[in-house]
Order: sequence, then C-alpha cells, then structure tokens
Amino acid sequence: MEPSQPAPPHPSADAFAAAVGPVPARGEEARWRQVALLSAARALGGEGRGALDLTSLLAGFDHPGAAAEALGSADPEDPWTLWWQVIVGGQAGDLAPLAGAGEHAEALRSGPPDAREVGRRLADLTDEVAAMSGEPSGDRARFVVLGHRSRPVRRMLLGGRSSATFLVDPGWDSVRLIRFGPAAGTALGNRALLSPLEMLAAVRRGDSGPDWDVPPDQAPPIAPSRLLDALREDVGARDRRLMELAREVADERERLREERQAVAEERERLDFEAAAARRRPRQEPPPPAPAPLEELDAPRTRAEALSLLGLPPAAGADQVERAWREQVVRCHPDRVAELHPAIRARAAGLTVALNRARDLLMGAGTARRR
Repeated sequence: MEPSQPAPPHPSADAFAAAVGPVPARGEEARWRQVALLSAARALGGEGRGALDLTSLLAGFDHPGAAAEALGSADPEDPWTLWWQVIVGGQAGDLAPLAGAGEHAEALRSGPPDAREVGRRLADLTDEVAAMSGEPSGDRARFVVLGHRSRPVRRMLLGGRSSATFLVDPGWDSVRLIRFGPAAGTALGNRALLSPLEMLAAVRRGDSGPDWDVPPDQAPPIAPSRLLDALREDVGARDRRLMELAREVADERERLREERQAVAEERERLDFEAAAARRRPRQEPPPPAPAPLEELDAPRTRAEALSLLGLPPAAGADQVERAWREQVVRCHPDRVAELHPAIRARAAGLTVALNRARDLLMGAGTARRR
C-alpha cells in the first residue's frame, strides 16, 4: 500500500491579506475580489489594518451595514476607525457619530500625521453638514457638483473638501441632506471650490459635473453573488483589468497632451501680444485740461474795472492805457507757458479780465468826452 499524501496546509489569514494588494484596486471587479479576499482573511481570524480596508471597500460599494460589521474588528485607537464610523453612520442616514466625533477634531489635528488628516476631514465634514442646514458655520464649506438625477425623483450628488460625498434633495434656495458617504477612494479636496451660494446656483442650473452615478435614497443590500463571482475569477479577468488600465493610461495621456497644447497656445498668444506691445510706439499721456476761466475775474462795472487796474475814480484814458499795458505784460500767458496748467489758466483768465476792464473804461471815457 502506498503511503498517503499529507494534506495541503490551510491558507492563513495573512496569505489572503497579502493577495489583496493596494486598496482600493482599479475597476469594480478587482475591488469585489479584494472584498472577498479580505472577508476570507477576517473569517480566518485576521485583524488589524485589513478591517479598515474591508470597511472602506464595502462603504465604497454603498453597503453601510456590512461595512459597520467589518469595522467592529478594527483597532479603536486608529484615528481612521473614527473616520469610518462617521462615514458609515452618515451612509446609513445617521448623523449621531458625526456629532460626537466633531468634538475630537481639534485634538486629532495636533497629533501624528494620520490623526491630523482625520481631524482635518472631520472639521471640514462638520462645516459641510452645517452648510446643508443653512448654519453660519457652513459658510466655510466648499463643494463640487458630481452628478445629477431627475427621475424618479430629483437628486444631486455633491462632494466636499472632506472627500465625503453628499446625496441631497435640491431646492430653489436650499438643499436637504439625505445621507453622505465616501468618495470611493477619490480625493475631492482640490476640486471642491464652490461656496454654499455658488453650489446652490449650480444645483439650480442642473449642473451634473462629471456625471457620477447618483445613489438611491436607501443603501441597497449586499449581494453574496458578487463575492462568490470574485473568488471564481477566470483567467482572463487579469487581462481585462490590464486592458482597462491601459485604456485609462491612454485617456490620461491624451488629456495631458490636450492640456499641454492649450498651455502652449496660450503662451504663444501672450508672447505675440508682448512683442506687439514692445513694437508699439510709446504714447505720452495727454496734458491735463486747463482749469476753466473764472468769470469772477472779469469786471462788469466801472468800479470793478478801476479796482482791477488799480486806478483812481477820475483816471483818464492815458492812465487806463498805461495801467493796462503794465499788468498785461506781467500776467501774459506767454510768460508762464512752462508752469503748471492751473497757473497758465489763471494767467489767461486775468488777461481776459484786464482786456475787458480796459474796454469798459475806454468806452465809458469816450462816451463822456462826447
């Protein structure tokens, strides 16, 4: 009788965890395979970071009930455990975890790097939820529109700087928060630029942004078949993932090429405008307009004319002519041509006034001689 072959060793939790790879993977099929592998590792007694990875994947698939169960074995001292407690609660429509976690945001922001990131996200998330309620503290929140659905009921999907997504019922001047959840591994911080008022305007316009899928009001139940199918992955699944990755890389390269071309065209336009500006002759600014003549300097009566020329009441024509010449020579505009425009205007006004005084007195003297 041939000796029996020893039974193969059972795979350990570490072996399943090692097969998971970086979380989340690219593509829905690959992420479901990660869910299946992490679930197997957890069933075999695996703990630690794998619980948070499994939680993030299940929450990304919009299954908060299963995510909450996976989160039960996560390290309570890990700050990311607190973050996922808040996200999973909000995904199920429960804001109570956020109300409790918001108090710890400031303390976390003075801790190590992971704690600081969680504290920042919690602070942003608190402001974003406040903005949905119209509270003043929500003015600090910033959003991005991610998707729009008009049937069976109108719903909008918004993103915040916390990297949470918000399912809302859009109104004319406000939005009603239905629930919030994760961004499926995508960071939204740098894309969330709209203030609450700008976000409302985008909602009223029906802006759909990048047109993400808008989830239902209630999270759907998890289907075990997805996990079983992921474990029975066929040989061609990896090739399909590689092809999808290659297409993503090609699309990204095309987008970057278009952006570089747009930047080059803009730079060429600016260089052309700068060269044209250098060739254009420099134009001196026009001199300021002279001040208007002051009509009060022009005499209207004999007494005003005599006073302007500095003559006595009985001055004759010769005296008038001599006084007029002396003063006109002193204030003629040609003598102040290089001075301030206001001074030139004043000199011109005085010259006109002196001429009017002379004409007034000489006309009066002629009338008396007749």
